[in-house]
Amino acid sequence: MVLVLALLVGAGAFVGGLLAAPASFDLPPAPKPALLYAADGTTQIGVIRPPNRREPVEAAAIPQVVREAFISAEDERFLEHSGVDVKATVRAAYNDLTGGRLQGGSTITQQYVKNVTALDDDTLTRKLREASLAVRLEREMDKDQILTDYLNVLYLGNGSFGVQAASKYYFGVPVSDLALDEATGTRSRLLEVARASMLAGLVPAPSVWNPVADPETAKARQRYALNRMVVGGYVSPQEASDAYEVPIEPVRETEGEPPSSAPEFADVLKETLREDYGSTEAEAATQVDGELTEDRLFRTGLRVTSTLDPQLQAAMQAALQQVLPDADDPQAASVAIDWTTGDVKAMATLRRVPERVDATGAVVVEASQGYQRGGTNLATDAYRSTGSTIKPFTLATALANGRSVDDRVSYAGCDGIPNADSPGGVYRYCNAAGESSGSGRTTLAGALARSLNTVYVPLAIQVGREKVRDLMLAAGVQVRPPSEANPTPFSPAPLSFGLGTTAEVTPLSLANAYATLMNGGVRLEPRFYTEVREGGSGTDPGVVRPGAGAQAPGTQAMPKEVADQVVEAMSKVATAGGTAPRAAQDFVVYGKTGTTNDSTDAWFVGCSKAPQTLCIATWMGYEYTGGCSLVNGPCGGMLDVNGVPQVFGGTLPAEVYARTLALLREAQAPPAPPAPPAPAEEPAPRATATPRPRTTTAPPTRAPAATTPPPTTAPPATTAPPAPTAPPATTSAPAVPGG
Repeated sequence: MVLVLALLVGAGAFVGGLLAAPASFDLPPAPKPALLYAADGTTQIGVIRPPNRREPVEAAAIPQVVREAFISAEDERFLEHSGVDVKATVRAAYNDLTGGRLQGGSTITQQYVKNVTALDDDTLTRKLREASLAVRLEREMDKDQILTDYLNVLYLGNGSFGVQAASKYYFGVPVSDLALDEATGTRSRLLEVARASMLAGLVPAPSVWNPVADPETAKARQRYALNRMVVGGYVSPQEASDAYEVPIEPVRETEGEPPSSAPEFADVLKETLREDYGSTEAEAATQVDGELTEDRLFRTGLRVTSTLDPQLQAAMQAALQQVLPDADDPQAASVAIDWTTGDVKAMATLRRVPERVDATGAVVVEASQGYQRGGTNLATDAYRSTGSTIKPFTLATALANGRSVDDRVSYAGCDGIPNADSPGGVYRYCNAAGESSGSGRTTLAGALARSLNTVYVPLAIQVGREKVRDLMLAAGVQVRPPSEANPTPFSPAPLSFGLGTTAEVTPLSLANAYATLMNGGVRLEPRFYTEVREGGSGTDPGVVRPGAGAQAPGTQAMPKEVADQVVEAMSKVATAGGTAPRAAQDFVVYGKTGTTNDSTDAWFVGCSKAPQTLCIATWMGYEYTGGCSLVNGPCGGMLDVNGVPQVFGGTLPAEVYARTLALLREAQAPPAPPAPPAPAEEPAPRATATPRPRTTTAPPTRAPAATTPPPTTAPPATTAPPAPTAPPATTSAPAVPGG
């Protein structure tokens, strides 16, 4: 009865398939790359290539031996049947009904139907439905076209769909040139047979049987395909044997990421788009040997308008290179966010990884210079201690709890807090060099400008370190995720929490948290694109995808009056009395410095309301935070870097900020008007090259090398950024641990 019922259901599905409205048997369109543009909508900054390669080719481009190889290996009666091989189908159906091993009974026509109609479940009903559609397809298309379309759509491993993409990936040549030996420039029939038979052998399990994943099995499958070609009369036994002996080394030809003027930004944008417009859950469940058959990101050819400012991006990249020009200089990352919109306007990094060896001399870390596409992005992946950049949030927490920026407090050069776990029962901490021997009274705002640790460590304890942490998270900082080794990475327990201890954040998220302060306490999520168009080509921009790139409503992380008061207090940091006079401009800079113990990390965050509404966060440090006693190496503090005795947030990081803006002004400056012509009655003087002064692109001026901390008196004016009306570049002692 079960067998009869199953046959009736199957027959019904078969007849229903034949009588149903015509299904679409069109070849799936090849995936199209997504084009990335800067905020101006015209400057292309990158391309996102589809992970799967599909390059349909005409029938004339597919050699006859390729057709013969696939017919022999997959469907030896392809030229004779009408879409269904009855004997093979009955055998497969019997095994399905009896619970036996699933066997391939599908013809080439049925396999093509499965690929283009997403009939993916291994059931009897599906097989019968597939068979009915195959019969109908054979009535609508000739054998040659069916075979051509099949060879253009079948999956052959390593993200390659179709024989053209597979031939390029495995052999480095188009399918029309399978006979070409690139090393000698000659063409060989045996080489063509060898390559064609290897491709044909991959079909049953392309993800694991290909010559890259499993060379031995690939050769065994090649032998099977060659034997079937002999049975079919397409090659002689001797030719098959000779072809099997032809050595084949897969070349794994892949297209790397195309060049980009902002590679770090392009990679983040790529991941953001994948999250927003990648495959749906239903599509993700539809796979061919582990590869997604659909990806919405590449269906129609997207044209994405990003938030990137190309001039600011170029200025930021140049500033990092000019301030840290040497291969053994510290690493760095800089990010700019428009605090009114959340738009990420620029992102640049300097990643310099020295070679590391273990005790046996074996290399455990390969040396590398520069950002590697798809690799570690210091702007988004590097979690480093904030140092004193935590202090504005401590002040905001205090203000929210009834304190005032004008509250006067006493401070000492060093102070202590009773603590049984500290040496001598006291946790001792000091202010930065130059402030560590002073004492007196100041306001909370003044203590922020001078980054006085002996004010802000006890203040964090008084207002509640947990509240400071929670406010930072609400403002947008992204902290190191929990791990088995560190289950509470952002713990407020340490007494030194007010100096940034355990607050390990990324440059992008710190810039975003400061943007929240500037935006009246309203947190916006970092945004990387503002518009997505689809279906465009050439000069056609395509159709706007509704809602794409819209900024989500902001959240009020803190009261507006609190944020505004903190911002006003930050306006003194980049002045003569603050810790970062090197960052001074001809407009107000709202900033904060941060430096950790031994200058392992140094930060400067500078924000502005005009001429642009920007927050720029810059971090510097070496690759590793501990594990060795080196200085100016893979780990350790930053001492004597390009003439700066010790790197603090107010030195080189602040200089990166100033130089970025100087280079941006230079790029935005209108070209000089042409010189007026000489009087007609006098001969025109011969032109001579008189270069215009370019103070903004000159090598950075740094403090002279010394063995003592930077002076508290004003350095030469040449250390200030080149701004027409910038305040005098005076330097107070930069902050030390936490300063």
